[in-house]
Amino acid sequence: MISRLFERIRNLDSVPPWSLWGAAGAVIASFAATLIGFTAATVLVEERHPALNLFAWAVAAALVIVFVRFARGKPEQWAALRLGETGVEPSGQNTFWYLLVGIGLAVSLDVVGRAVTQQIVPEPELYRLAFYSQYYGQAPGIGGWLVALLFMGLLQPLADGLVFQGIALPSLRAVLGAWPGFLLSAVIYAAFHYAVYPPVSTDFPGLWYGLIAPLLAGLIFGAIRLYTGSTRAAIITHAAFGLFAVVKLLTLVS
Repeated sequence: MISRLFERIRNLDSVPPWSLWGAAGAVIASFAATLIGFTAATVLVEERHPALNLFAWAVAAALVIVFVRFARGKPEQWAALRLGETGVEPSGQNTFWYLLVGIGLAVSLDVVGRAVTQQIVPEPELYRLAFYSQYYGQAPGIGGWLVALLFMGLLQPLADGLVFQGIALPSLRAVLGAWPGFLLSAVIYAAFHYAVYPPVSTDFPGLWYGLIAPLLAGLIFGAIRLYTGSTRAAIITHAAFGLFAVVKLLTLVS
């Protein structure tokens, strides 16, 4: 399996029907959508609500999904996003395998994170929910948990998968080469997460959970995309990762 993965990373896909500038535009649009999301959140959600950030990021992710749908809506471009089922496993096993990889990745990063930082903390996206629950005694409520599930289990995986594994990854590999493009796509993914979902501290635990863990996750999601030939596989894997993060938060705050 490992040798097959390395072989698939080495082998370039067909050149996507968009330029590197088009891929950069999708990443920039993701940043812009975040600003719009926070503007909407400050108008629609109470400032001290524990799910304020999550609501803003959910709006941003939804805007990114709509942007990609319209910007890459031509049939040849939409097909190049590889959202169909082209996995290497038998069709009945695909979804289970992707979910299993996502949960395994989440558990592995927490185990390693606990070993190197001596603590387990919520994902940066979910820290506000934990903080308000633990220090203010302000429970997220059903609405807060629903937004967390919607964002972590659907909107973020779909938006990130479309932009980073669907658009940026094949563009970078086509321009820079197979391995450099693969590695740089994960670096950009991690930098985006560090900027948009900043950790609460700049010490090593914050660096681990805010930058290093997203970098490793970006490598795995990209590898899943290349191994299976399916962006949908990377999205499903990311969704399992995000849902596990919500379960972990529920355990920590309870």
